[in-house]
Amino acid sequence: MTATPTGGNRGADDLGQAAEICPSCGRQEGVSLPIPAAGRSMLSDGRVIARPLDKLWCPSCGLVRHRHPPTAAEISAIYSGAYGLPALTGTGEEARGRAYAAAIVDAIGGRKPGLRLIDVGCGSGAMLRALGDCDEAATYELTGIDPALPPALAQANERLTLMRGFPDRDLAGHGPFDAVISINTIEHTPDPAQFLATLASLMTPDGQTIVVCPTTEFANDELLFFDHFWSISPAAMISFAARSGLRMVGRRGLAAPLAGFQLFRFAHSASGEPEAAVADVSPDAVAYLDAWTELDASLEQQLAAAGNPAQAFGAGQMAALLRAYAPRTFAMLKRFLLDRPEEAWPLGPAVRYDGFMTLDGWTTLVAVHPSAQNAVAARIRGDGGFAVTLPAAIKN
Repeated sequence: MTATPTGGNRGADDLGQAAEICPSCGRQEGVSLPIPAAGRSMLSDGRVIARPLDKLWCPSCGLVRHRHPPTAAEISAIYSGAYGLPALTGTGEEARGRAYAAAIVDAIGGRKPGLRLIDVGCGSGAMLRALGDCDEAATYELTGIDPALPPALAQANERLTLMRGFPDRDLAGHGPFDAVISINTIEHTPDPAQFLATLASLMTPDGQTIVVCPTTEFANDELLFFDHFWSISPAAMISFAARSGLRMVGRRGLAAPLAGFQLFRFAHSASGEPEAAVADVSPDAVAYLDAWTELDASLEQQLAAAGNPAQAFGAGQMAALLRAYAPRTFAMLKRFLLDRPEEAWPLGPAVRYDGFMTLDGWTTLVAVHPSAQNAVAARIRGDGGFAVTLPAAIKN
C-alpha cells in the first residue's frame, strides 16, 4: 500500500476479506483487540497511514494478526524507497547492533572458524558491523541483505557484504550459509511460513537459522505498528516452521537491553533434534491497547493543567507513536529535547538538553520507551523540571 499521510483514506469497502481463520492453528475464534485511533495507524519508520490498527488475537495459539490483511503488493509498497527506518542510524542503533551481535554469538555457540553467516533483513547493517568486531566472529564471512538498505551503506569486501535486495531473488552467487540470521523481520512479511522456507533454502544441510522477533509473553509497543503484521507466539512459530522444512530446537527470551524480544533457533527438519517446549502464555494485549485508546485524553488533561508550554524529552519512535495515537497531545508539544538532537526523527524542532536551562517554564512529557521512563523522569526532576510520564498500564 502507498503510505498515505492521514487525510488520504482507504474506506472500509476497499479493505480485503477479513482473516477469519487463524493461519497458524486453523481455528476460527479470534478476539478483537481495541483500536487505539480512528482511521489511522503508524508504520515502524514513523509514517502515519490511513488504515486502522484492527487486529485479532487467537486464544488457541496466541498469534496476533490483522483482521483485514494487507496484500503482498501493499506490503511491498510499504517497503519501497520511502521506508526510512534503516536510514535512521546513530548511537542508539549502534548500541542495539552490539547487543544483538552478542546474542547471536551466544546462540551460535562458541568459535566456529570460517563460518558463513547471512543476516536477512539486515536494516542498516549495525548488527553485522558489530559482529565483525567480536573476537568470537573474527573469521566469519558476513553478508547482509535488506530491500531498504540505504545505498550509501552498501559495501562489499573480504569480511562484510551489505546489499540491497530480496533474499529469494537477489542472492545468486552467494551461499549456502552455515548460519542464517533474521532479526525483527519475520513480523513484517506477508507469509511467515514462506519466509521461513526462504531462510531454510539458504542454509547448509547442517546449518542453523536464528530468528529474533518481538515477544508475545507480554504486550508491548510492537502491537502498535501497522507493518508488524504478526505477533508470533512460540506455538505459532512452531506451526509456521513445520510448513517450511524447519524444526525449532531452541527458544528463549532476551534480557535487557533487548527485553521484549525472543530468539528462536531452527535446524532442518530432518535433523531429528527435539522440538523446544512451548509455554502457554496469555498476552495482556486488550488491556495494553485499551490504555492507548485513553492516552490522548489523559495526557492532554495533564499538560493543560500544568499551565506551561509543553515540550517532549525524546524524538524517536515513542514520540512518533504519540503523534499517531495521541494527536491532540502531540499538537501541544512545541519542541523536542534530546542529548543528541542530530539523531532526532523529523517530528519538530529539536533542542539539545541542557538541564534547568531547557526545563525552566516548561512542562516536559517523557516521550521515550516506557522501560526508560522512570530514569528520564528522575533526571528531569533532579534538574529542577516538571515531568509528565506515560501511565503505568503502558509499561513495556
